[in-house]
Amino acid sequence: MKWKDKIKQFKRMYKDVGYHKKFIVLFMLIVIASIIEVITVPYLVKQILDVEIPQQNIKGLVILVCAHIAMIMLQGYVVLKHCHMRCFLERWIRRDLRNRIFEKLQKVKAKFFDENETGTILQFLQDDSQKAGEFFSITITEMFIMGLMRFSIIAVFLLFVNLKIGFMIIGLYFIGLLITLFFNRKTMAKISNIRKINMEVYTTINEGIQSFLTIKTLGIINQKIRSLENQLDQYNLENSKLEKIMSKYNTIFSVITSFTSIVIIYFGGMDALQGIMTYAEIMLMIDYSRYVEFEFSWFTRHLTDFNECFFAYSKILELLEKAEEEELNKGEKLLDKITSIEFDGVSFSYNNSKKNIKDFSLQVAKNEKIALIGKTGAGKTTITNLLERLYEPQKGEIRINQKDYRDYSIASIRSKIGYLMQEVQIVPGTIIDNIKYVNKKITKEEVIKMFQSLKLHDKIMTLPKGYQTNIYENPEILSTGEKQMISFARIMAMSPDVVILDEVTSSLSWENEELIKNAMDKVMKR
Repeated sequence: MKWKDKIKQFKRMYKDVGYHKKFIVLFMLIVIASIIEVITVPYLVKQILDVEIPQQNIKGLVILVCAHIAMIMLQGYVVLKHCHMRCFLERWIRRDLRNRIFEKLQKVKAKFFDENETGTILQFLQDDSQKAGEFFSITITEMFIMGLMRFSIIAVFLLFVNLKIGFMIIGLYFIGLLITLFFNRKTMAKISNIRKINMEVYTTINEGIQSFLTIKTLGIINQKIRSLENQLDQYNLENSKLEKIMSKYNTIFSVITSFTSIVIIYFGGMDALQGIMTYAEIMLMIDYSRYVEFEFSWFTRHLTDFNECFFAYSKILELLEKAEEEELNKGEKLLDKITSIEFDGVSFSYNNSKKNIKDFSLQVAKNEKIALIGKTGAGKTTITNLLERLYEPQKGEIRINQKDYRDYSIASIRSKIGYLMQEVQIVPGTIIDNIKYVNKKITKEEVIKMFQSLKLHDKIMTLPKGYQTNIYENPEILSTGEKQMISFARIMAMSPDVVILDEVTSSLSWENEELIKNAMDKVMKR
């Protein structure tokens, strides 16, 4: 990325991050702390040692010592305040970004999750948001405000002491900066590779957790471990290459800046022999050149952090600003009730190579029950996904109540369809929470009546807290079939016009299957 593009991107990031007033306050606090540390305190010490003590001015000495103590205390307070503010900003920016990423993920098309692995999503929510949160509050603050600003204050002071030597010192650091920036360009490619490998590591770990029983059953534990080890080895190798690049420009920078002492001693000594400089001024320049080296080194040490944070924030903005990734909800009409559904010559493919369904047609009237039967991969779930508008047909038309279903809003369509999957969905909270999740107005009495009709009320009452039992934190207290009954109760609470059952009894025992069949009858009667 060119410098002009980086500056434009930086402006977008600053506009996006918010908290601008707090950043101004933070800047002022750091300026005050820097002036006290770099100028005020050294000046007071110089006055005490060079003026008041030689003149034996007790009153002046007491005043300056008190002023020195006051400045140190003020500096300590200001440093404490700006450190606290930096941590506060980092936490809240990270929180805001994670919240916005999560909201974006709720709005994206289902295709996004087809094309991006779990590791990519975790990378956005974990590492990228962490680094982006540090970008302005930590990295920029330490590099530019605390590093370059303090360097500038000291540089001006050196120029004030001796213009010629001051320019020479600044010139050496400027050369060191150019070399540093030249090598720093190579770090972006390494950072990109490290990020990709980290995504793969996240994906492998997630698969290991989510598919734990499958991995154990198939006896492929060692294969999974070796796969992760290879990824971690590659991750360490790329980090090692990045560290080598960093060590190169840090070493070159140190060699170049080491000449500052020689410049001061030689040219300062020549000026001292001619009576242009005093020995005290030479020692002062040597001391302050060390400050310059420290502040500039502070800046260069954060260059890699800057690149990582900049790259992470860029990727987050890229995700957040991709309008084409979001579901297009062009339908303005609200669907009041579903009386008929029609698939007319519908074709669809997930990857544009093999058609998952081709020229599919189906008509479903009110109160009609149908069963879609076919082998795995025949397109049964795809038809449901299309009806829910998780995807849209590439050919043909889907009509609800004899109208193109895209005329209706996505939310109103989904609110009329109850979808029960084979995998049980339990949300965090109590049994009551799991029902109110879809219908906040439902009363406890209505919930109890539903579970009585589903023949699960007696089992719930044997639980320690009855309907207030947290089944998310205690998943073992209910069987798979009983959890599926809660899903059915949730559908009953929705009172949908269409109920879709996606192989909900395929993995259940005979007893649980009977419970489910009873629940189906109850749902169908509503």
